[in-house]
Amino acid sequence: MSSPTAPTTGGTASLNSSTSTVRPPKEPKAPKAPQPHSQSQSQAQGPAQGGDAAKGKSAKELKKEKRAAAVAARAVGGADSPVPGDGRPSLSTNNSVDGRQGAGLAAGAGGIGGQHAGGGGAAGPSAPRRPPHYSEPSATSLSTIQQNLFFSHLPHQASPDTAAALTTGKLHPIIIRLGVLMSSGQLRGANARTMGMMAAFREVIRDYESPDQAVLWKDLPVYLSPMIAWLEGCRPKGVGGGNAIRWLKSEINRLGEEGDRSETEQKEYLVEAIGLYLRDRIEFAGKVIADNAKEKIRPGDTVVTYARSSVVERVLLEAWRDMKAENPEASFKVVVVDSRPLLEGRHLLDALSSAGLQCSYILLPLLSSVLPQADLVLLGGSALHSDGALYSRSGTALVAMLAKEHRVPVVACVETYKFGEKVVLDGVATNELGRIDELLKNPLSSGDKLDLTAAGANEKMRQNLTPLHLVYDVTPPSLITAVCTEIGFIPPSSVPTVLGKTSGII
Repeated sequence: MSSPTAPTTGGTASLNSSTSTVRPPKEPKAPKAPQPHSQSQSQAQGPAQGGDAAKGKSAKELKKEKRAAAVAARAVGGADSPVPGDGRPSLSTNNSVDGRQGAGLAAGAGGIGGQHAGGGGAAGPSAPRRPPHYSEPSATSLSTIQQNLFFSHLPHQASPDTAAALTTGKLHPIIIRLGVLMSSGQLRGANARTMGMMAAFREVIRDYESPDQAVLWKDLPVYLSPMIAWLEGCRPKGVGGGNAIRWLKSEINRLGEEGDRSETEQKEYLVEAIGLYLRDRIEFAGKVIADNAKEKIRPGDTVVTYARSSVVERVLLEAWRDMKAENPEASFKVVVVDSRPLLEGRHLLDALSSAGLQCSYILLPLLSSVLPQADLVLLGGSALHSDGALYSRSGTALVAMLAKEHRVPVVACVETYKFGEKVVLDGVATNELGRIDELLKNPLSSGDKLDLTAAGANEKMRQNLTPLHLVYDVTPPSLITAVCTEIGFIPPSSVPTVLGKTSGII
């Protein structure tokens, strides 16, 4: 028996209960004008609820709606924040739900830019937003920030407080005098500072008397600790000085293994050990290096050296003396390269000229003009790290780089007590800040207008200037041909091997 058929209406019929009724498409609604905070939530949810209606719209109409939604979101989010004159909206402080939803709607619009409310210039959504209190730093503050950021951790040379050091009663007078000489620059150079420090400790040990119920090898390191800290504050001891202090502490600890000596005998042992260390590791090592390196200098050669190194000076003087002893007519030339502000090469020039050597004196910018005629470059060093990098006076790396560019061999003369176990990749992590007055003063004229340290100097120029004086730089091992030590010529890569063999000494 068939079921009754329902009447048809409007040309449509219901086939069965599972068949849906086909409805005519709705007319597209015109986009509403943007409303304030009270209607922002409904506008943010508008595109999601009208998904079926959006299917019948053209691409042009959809684009218009997205632009209108983006403008509405910006109007809601920036209602409390005025738009600056450059067309960039400032960072809004509105934390309401409407503001967050408006920002999300603007981000969901596909990154399509629009014009800001208020009629400013057009800017995309990726325009940088900065807080209202942000201000561009001036040139003076920016340079100060950069210097403090990269170089604030470095120690700088300053005059020590000798009055406070004397009142403490923990420092020997000879240690205070040594610190003043090191900080003022009168005692300069790794060898000179290490020898002065060890000689001062020798006098301190001679005058030391252990207190009652105390053991010398236990109390003496505690007694020397404030003196070591004082010297470190006056001027960093460097790799060589650090190795010497570690060696001294190991010798003091060795006294604990030999308990059959009296206090006087222990002090005499330490005094004699310090003298042997200075003789073998510095003085005798320099003589052996001079004997080895002078063999590389032949008659008619032109040798280039930078700044002043006590070992290089000894090499040149002994090579000249031995060459003249064999043949009075033979000779070689020396080019002394120097740089401001220390101008240490002048002292080397005086010593070589007094001995009769033919010398030339140039500044560092003119080095490339003399290197084509050079046959050898001799360099000194304050330290040689385990990766073979040479740590020496600022400008050494430039000399080695130009020498390699002109295919001139570079020989570094370094004693083994200056070998360090660290790896240094640049000259910023571990360095030293020199005196700024030495950098700004003109040594040739005391009345120079550019002397910014003088009274009455241009105050505006001083405010816009950030002086920086780095004392050392790092020369990569690839720029060094060979290293001349008291154990012979070695490549820079052999430093870890030498450290392993001399670990019991260093």
